[in-house]
Amino acid sequence: MKFNRRNFFVKMIQGAAVLSVPAALSTFLESCMKSSNPLDSGNTSSLTQIQGSISGNTVIVTVDSSSPLSKTGSAAAINYTNGQLLVDHPSGNQFTALSSICTHAGCTVSGFDSGSNQFVCPCHGSRYDLSGNVVQGPASQALPQYQTSFANNVLTIKI
Repeated sequence: MKFNRRNFFVKMIQGAAVLSVPAALSTFLESCMKSSNPLDSGNTSSLTQIQGSISGNTVIVTVDSSSPLSKTGSAAAINYTNGQLLVDHPSGNQFTALSSICTHAGCTVSGFDSGSNQFVCPCHGSRYDLSGNVVQGPASQALPQYQTSFANNVLTIKI
């Protein structure tokens, strides 16, 4: 092989590439070993799970004094046959019910940050306020909200 300026630069670039592989691999492996779960930080924890029942297009949940939703300011995930809902109890007999499907990538929103009162998606860190509005992306659309009513310790959610 004739050694000229072009061959010199090609060999230099190949050598630099070979030398950079271990550093890049080390950085990649290090990042994989760190937790990237948005639920692992601050005041964020997994939502309490409550079992609901479904009748037609209505989810029914008993909210008595032993329920995790009995206290104002509480939030929980309501599981029912066809899915899951996020429910917040902001005041008195008022409840807010939201879809638990993240509008970014379809993951199930399962975290709640009690410090900021936000629902948190564990997949990519999207955050939603208690009305379902996006507070932090990558999600760009709000979570759908469902009509609720509460009477005689029974919360009904129209889906």
